[in-house]
Amino acid sequence: MDADPNASLGALLGLHVQSTIADIREDIVEKKVDFSGMSKDRYIEYSIEESIIEKDKYDLLTMGRPEGPKCYCYVNNLLRKYLDKVGTTYPFIVTDNEAGMEHLSRRTTNNVDLLLIVSEPTIVGALTMQRILKLADSLPIEIKQKLCILNRVPKDGIHANLQQKLDSLGVGISAIFPFDQEVYDTAACGASIFEISRENELYRKLGGFLQKHLPASMLTKSTVSRV
Repeated sequence: MDADPNASLGALLGLHVQSTIADIREDIVEKKVDFSGMSKDRYIEYSIEESIIEKDKYDLLTMGRPEGPKCYCYVNNLLRKYLDKVGTTYPFIVTDNEAGMEHLSRRTTNNVDLLLIVSEPTIVGALTMQRILKLADSLPIEIKQKLCILNRVPKDGIHANLQQKLDSLGVGISAIFPFDQEVYDTAACGASIFEISRENELYRKLGGFLQKHLPASMLTKSTVSRV
């Protein structure tokens, strides 16, 4: 699920996204559709299912961005209802949210097994992680596990000032992923992440991390390579 209004997950997966939930919303609001023969709710459900890009090992649904200065509430409600409905039909549902805290306050989902908060190794990132943790605790969302990750960490490791700040904020880091040249080159060339070598050190480290932290019930249904 690409829930970032600035959708980019499809490109990272090497896919061309043609339809989004926001597109469905626009068609309904602007009365471009004919509901004859079905209810509005059934039309929405059908349209969302038609917007899913189906691949051998995963499916992709993109939220998109409403055109102009319009509220996200309707799009978020559509997304939340659909995720609640299909939540039991997939071994994993991975939601890629925009940077920051807005997606939590929008409550695009009601239940989360694992909330991964990923940040670059900066003071601003540390402060943002703390705020997200506090917000997550204050919202009526069931989150079973919350983990903070530092990404693109240089060879010398975490700066002493940053570590001191993390300690003072009470933000524990569950994993540190280093800067990786192959991953950078892949992104710089606009290539799919599936072109990254399976022997890549970062790829293998991420796989081990997911094996450790994903619920065992999920791992019995699928392998980490599907994420």
